[in-house]
Amino acid sequence: MNEGKIIFIVLDGLGDLAYDFFDNKTPLEYANTPNLDYLAKKGSCGMLDVLRPGLPPGSDSAHLSLFGYDYLTEYPGRGPFEAIGYGYKLQEGNIAFRTNFASVRRSGNQLIIVDRRAGRISGELAKELGESITNEITEIDGVSIQYTHTIEHRGFLVLSGDGLSHEVTDTDPHESGAPVLKSVPWANAKNHNAALKTATVVNKFVKATYELLEKHPINKQLVSEGKLPANIILPRGAGIKTKLEPFEIRWGLKPAAIAAGPLYRGVALELGFELIEVPNITGLPNTNLDGKFEYAARNIDKYDFIFVHVKATDYYSHKKDAKGKASFIEKIDKALEPIIESYEQGVTILVTGDHTTPCKYGNHSGHPVPILIAGPNTRQDSVELFGERYCTNGALHRLRGHHLMPLLLTYTGRVLEYGLRSSPYERIFIPKKEWTPLEL
Repeated sequence: MNEGKIIFIVLDGLGDLAYDFFDNKTPLEYANTPNLDYLAKKGSCGMLDVLRPGLPPGSDSAHLSLFGYDYLTEYPGRGPFEAIGYGYKLQEGNIAFRTNFASVRRSGNQLIIVDRRAGRISGELAKELGESITNEITEIDGVSIQYTHTIEHRGFLVLSGDGLSHEVTDTDPHESGAPVLKSVPWANAKNHNAALKTATVVNKFVKATYELLEKHPINKQLVSEGKLPANIILPRGAGIKTKLEPFEIRWGLKPAAIAAGPLYRGVALELGFELIEVPNITGLPNTNLDGKFEYAARNIDKYDFIFVHVKATDYYSHKKDAKGKASFIEKIDKALEPIIESYEQGVTILVTGDHTTPCKYGNHSGHPVPILIAGPNTRQDSVELFGERYCTNGALHRLRGHHLMPLLLTYTGRVLEYGLRSSPYERIFIPKKEWTPLEL
């Protein structure tokens, strides 16, 4: 038996709204999900405000909260996670941004967003365009510039030099038809001069990418074919390399992660997770779903906690494709057979989303997400189907992201009674490895 083990599954952007063409059901409610329904029936369900009610999480802050970290005091910004997850060795003081290729048109002295993802440009073309940026833009005002393309339209930017700050605004307005934004210091920046220097470098970088990409042969070819050009790079989510308390020290659980996207791998690595490499996982609809769940079940003997991330639910949400989302949820459900076997062998299973992404809007929203926890020590409630309206009536009621890890410690028999102190460090798990025996 594997009682005490946890498989923690996050279906990115899982939550949604109801649609008339689904008989007033959400994509999750409409999808045929016998395995998720089985787990829901066996365990406890509820609705989860990952950060707080009404606040749309980013995937980075969401995962920090899900893993029991305070997004208000421990969030370093998204950029470092993207860079670290892709294998970049950030140094202390480096400033990192996540980036998008975007399509823009010029209007007077402004650049107007046509598409924030450059028409979902292929990874192959984006990689070639990215190499031009990497080779041509290496220094601005004495600050070292390192741009790296990752997948699809995404990438990251790292600034290195003296007197820099991550307390600068985004250049991406998150809205088509809006202008590319000028990066400026935060109003409450701790070091205004450093933030101003950083923002100036960012703005010069954005202009330089436009000048280079607008005349790039690939973009000329795309335009001739009636397609959108990827003619600018937009940095956002500035962050600075910091040190976060390792997950194992905080919760007493040896963790591992299965994820394809650099962001999710980066969060895991920064928290001290080991990465379980699975062949052919992509973070896209063509990912190896079967492999993700098979490897989680196969490796649970080696770890206490395995995090499994599935991205493509969010992919369809951002494309506003509710039918594609429902169909992909059914594929996830079919791939869950090894997880069902793990549950039947005593593993505690958690399934939720990191945020709601309604297909109606194509962006993250502040709606809560459904959650189920099934294991040998969970209380079975009356919920028999896994979906937004059903989970509302579950025993977990409505909870927040930072509640999950203490619950999981309780459900796996690892939690320490409040007020007991057998360790010099404040812990809520039974810290056997930290015992100091009295010697005679």
